[in-house]
Amino acid sequence: MAEPEWLGTAFFALIVLSFIPGPWQVILSPIISLINLFYMFKFGIFLLAIAGIFGLQWYFEATTTEGQCPGCGVLQRGSKTEPFNCGMCGLELEVKDGQFVQYRKSGQAPQTPFEKMRDFAKQAAETKPPPKPSAPKASRTGSKKSSSAEVVDVEVL
Repeated sequence: MAEPEWLGTAFFALIVLSFIPGPWQVILSPIISLINLFYMFKFGIFLLAIAGIFGLQWYFEATTTEGQCPGCGVLQRGSKTEPFNCGMCGLELEVKDGQFVQYRKSGQAPQTPFEKMRDFAKQAAETKPPPKPSAPKASRTGSKKSSSAEVVDVEVL
C-alpha cells in the first residue's frame, strides 16, 4: 500500500507549525514526541547492535588464541580455557603459556570453589609469616620489665 502524495507535505507543515507558538502545540507536541521516540528507539537499537559486535569481538580475542598444532603444524585458533581438537589431525590440544600442547587428562575431578578456597587457606596457614620488625624499647623509670604488647588500630563500622 503506497502512502498518499499529500502525506509528506502535511508532515512538513506539522513540523513547521510545532515551532510556531499557538494552541496547536498542545496537540502537535505529543504527536511529534511519539515520532521522535520511535526514531530514538530505532537509533538506540542500531547503537546497541554496534556495541554488541565490538563486545563479541573483544570476547573472542580475550578467550581464544592462535597457535600451531604440535602434531601437524597447522595454524589455528583455539580456546584458552578448555581443551579442543585440532581441525586437521584431530589431536586433543590445550593452551599452556600461550602455546598449544597435547592435552593430558590428570585423572583428578575438577575442584569446586569451596575446595579451592580450602586449599588456598591451608597453603596460607602453612607459610610462615615474615618476622615483625622490633620497635625500639622505651625505658621506664623504676621498671626494667619490657612489654611485648602490640597496638592494633581497628575501626568498627
